[in-house]
Amino acid sequence: MAKSDQSPFAYTVGNQIEMDPGGCVCVRAVVPRKNKEPRYRPVSGWPEDSLMVDLVLTETKQPNGINDPLYRDSRVTVSVDMHTVRHTEKYNLYQGTAQLFDPGVYEIDARVEFQNYQWNVEPGQLTAPYNETIVSSESKIKVRYDPKHPTFVGRHQNLPLCTEGDSRGRWIPANNLRWPQWQHTMPVEDGRVWLPYHCRLRRISHMEFAFHMSIKYPAVHWYGDSNSRRTLRPFAMGGRWCHRKNTTLRLDCLCNDAPKDLFPSEWYPTMHTPHLYRIYGTGVNATEMFAKLDNSSATDPRPILDKDPVDAYLGPDYVPPGYRFRRDYFDLYYLFTRGTQDMFGSHWARDITPDRISNYPGASLVVVQMITWDVAFGTMKEFAQDTERLTQRLKKVYPGARFVYRSGPYWCCRNSEDQDKKYTRLRFHMFDQYARGVFKRRLGALVWDTMGPQAQRPPESKRLSENMPCRSAHSRSEVIHMDNQILMNMLVNQDKI
Repeated sequence: MAKSDQSPFAYTVGNQIEMDPGGCVCVRAVVPRKNKEPRYRPVSGWPEDSLMVDLVLTETKQPNGINDPLYRDSRVTVSVDMHTVRHTEKYNLYQGTAQLFDPGVYEIDARVEFQNYQWNVEPGQLTAPYNETIVSSESKIKVRYDPKHPTFVGRHQNLPLCTEGDSRGRWIPANNLRWPQWQHTMPVEDGRVWLPYHCRLRRISHMEFAFHMSIKYPAVHWYGDSNSRRTLRPFAMGGRWCHRKNTTLRLDCLCNDAPKDLFPSEWYPTMHTPHLYRIYGTGVNATEMFAKLDNSSATDPRPILDKDPVDAYLGPDYVPPGYRFRRDYFDLYYLFTRGTQDMFGSHWARDITPDRISNYPGASLVVVQMITWDVAFGTMKEFAQDTERLTQRLKKVYPGARFVYRSGPYWCCRNSEDQDKKYTRLRFHMFDQYARGVFKRRLGALVWDTMGPQAQRPPESKRLSENMPCRSAHSRSEVIHMDNQILMNMLVNQDKI
């Protein structure tokens, strides 16, 4: 605590500088207060300052002094959630704990994003500019090299299959892995693969997934915003969407595939119209693309869903024997919703009712994706109340169905170009933590975590979204393919164990 009171700094607690895999490290950060700035709405249990704290693997030498090729250039990153320990007139003290598994030397990478609750800017308030302050730190901690530890990357294939959608893990360059690519999920744009610590994800083909769904979950009801629409692209195309290296720089692959960009006058009036897809392993047939299965008129006569050529890079390049010529399918009812927000003619209180869904196949699985619009235009108080009411409605409308809660997108390191959208990293995290808790408690929902893996990316990779041409809250197609594999593994592997 003998540092200057003008600059933030971080350090590890105690004298422990070396530990075994699986050990925990406590990180503290001291942030000088800036009382002259306006204070935004405090939230109980959440910090005054928004701190992004990561422990980054910077050295991977084995006992013989040679860098382990499995961890070469990996920069394994473990994010640390910081909680308030003490407030004084001059500074705030925060603390967080992280568990480290991968061997090597870790350093603290920490930044102050916002102060005085400016991260919780709400509708009607002036958005504070994003302006990082680097937090200095000299602390290092070493995790001992133990190639026999079950979390060691070289032993990853010995782990059981993942049956949950929120497993902790890290990112490893695909080129470092010794096993075939079909035995791990697709790499994202920086060439890294998501490897959970305590289970393994296998690459599941869309044909195998359709076979499983046709038996276990023949009818799915899905509520979500444009992030869900992008998530559904690979399913509607049998994996053939933005899956080749020479297509991933297209606008729809990078960030925006909305029909409103081509047909703006027709977009909003049809957004809240239900869509019903019959999804085969090869995707949706052209004649059924956006049409309802009861032969009523198509809801979007000009969909942007032309399948990419078969040349596979990320997509359905591996199909297990026996699945390639099957014609299994499941029905998917999709309704564009904006979380708990009542905007542009859609609102869950009107959209999720027994009468509304009575004309569609009864759901065996219900997926709900929210957060994005709530963070943009809502308050935490209203969101908490509406989330409780929403889950009560879902329980009433879908008795006996299984529920999946899909988290919102990961947001990092920038303001929204639309100043009316109150996006900040910590605000997304706060809304998500509340919602997933309610869905688990009230509905016993499975959690499909699409935020957690992105929070564990190296600091420089978290900022790749800054260079997107549309700077939206959308994920790139490579990330979407990976996210979908988490869902597919959770649903398929759970029922095989």
